[in-house]
Amino acid sequence: MAVGTWADRVDKDAILAMASDLIAIPSPSGEERAVMDWVANWCAERGLNHEIVAKDPNRPNVVITVGDPAAGPTLVMNGHLDTVPVSDVADWRTGPFAPTLSEDGVRLFGRGSSDMKSSTGVMIYLMEVFQQAKLKGALQAHVVCDEETSATFGTIHLMEEIAAGRLPRPDYCLIGEKSDLKVRNAERGLVAFEVTVFGRASHTAAARVTGINAIAKAAKAVLALEHDIDKFHPAVGKPVISINTIRAGVAHNVVPGECVFSIDRRLIPGETTETALAEIREALDAIAAEDPDFRYEVATDPSGDAIPANITPEDSPLVRAVQESARAVTGEEPPYFVAWAGATDGRFYRLAGIDTVDYGPGGENAHGANESVFVGDLVTQARVYADAIGRLLDAR
Repeated sequence: MAVGTWADRVDKDAILAMASDLIAIPSPSGEERAVMDWVANWCAERGLNHEIVAKDPNRPNVVITVGDPAAGPTLVMNGHLDTVPVSDVADWRTGPFAPTLSEDGVRLFGRGSSDMKSSTGVMIYLMEVFQQAKLKGALQAHVVCDEETSATFGTIHLMEEIAAGRLPRPDYCLIGEKSDLKVRNAERGLVAFEVTVFGRASHTAAARVTGINAIAKAAKAVLALEHDIDKFHPAVGKPVISINTIRAGVAHNVVPGECVFSIDRRLIPGETTETALAEIREALDAIAAEDPDFRYEVATDPSGDAIPANITPEDSPLVRAVQESARAVTGEEPPYFVAWAGATDGRFYRLAGIDTVDYGPGGENAHGANESVFVGDLVTQARVYADAIGRLLDAR
């Protein structure tokens, strides 16, 4: 089959069936075994080469392979099947695990429909589409657990297996998280800081004599830091700073001697942990210059999970292939994805030096009641992926 015709093999009904089957299996983070068993059985019934890769047998990942990594580049599609738990049960118009198509056929409802069982279903389905193809290289699906929490048992574990040589190292990675059919070739980094502001504890009766209220001092810091950051990167937009937790006080009649608050800082390319810390210190030092009673300490990355901003260059063969395929399938120029979006597992591939692009469907209410995915977007995603796979692996 000639390159460029693979998109014509995509079957909407097959995609909907796959997505529905996955949605119907509850799989909140930590309870992914049943849905992964379903995927493994589906592969076995079709004779698809697949491997269970697990750090914890109760939280497995499934790696599906078509082609030969020794014959050319390896293209991976990564998608997760864990979801957040169901909340706001009374607000659901349909059962969270009863996949339901809207009357107009535009949306598919259910927990995980948008984030991201339907998109992962596209990836699994495409492995069967290319099962008999002649590829100059290999196509894989990394079907993972644990994306919604730490990724320790999911993509991070697979990257450890790749580094150890037990899995082939991908040349390219496609992520299917919601991107509204836009090309997402970069992600913000993230780093946390914990600021401790010191006061002087005292009895409330002596608050104005011997006490220094750490909460009042910390309030100055919070107001100085909680603001828009006037920077912009064309691939990801603006950086973000947000104070998200605060704790202080031991009793209602004791002036607090310490107040601790946390900062979540999202970085754009060109920023580092060091530059972000310098900006925070500059703001706090300005307060201290005016208030001799203002004292503080900053702890950087207290949880050890900082990650830099990461980007795949626009001239990457993967970025170009996705763009060319999107043009061929939709007849339109695909824009880059610039939005207030969180991190995806794509960051782990990029930080390992693997070109990575997120191209996924649109949807609504991810993590909330009446979560849904746009069916037309799923079909477009599948067609674009199929065309790009054909281009990159010279599929015949």
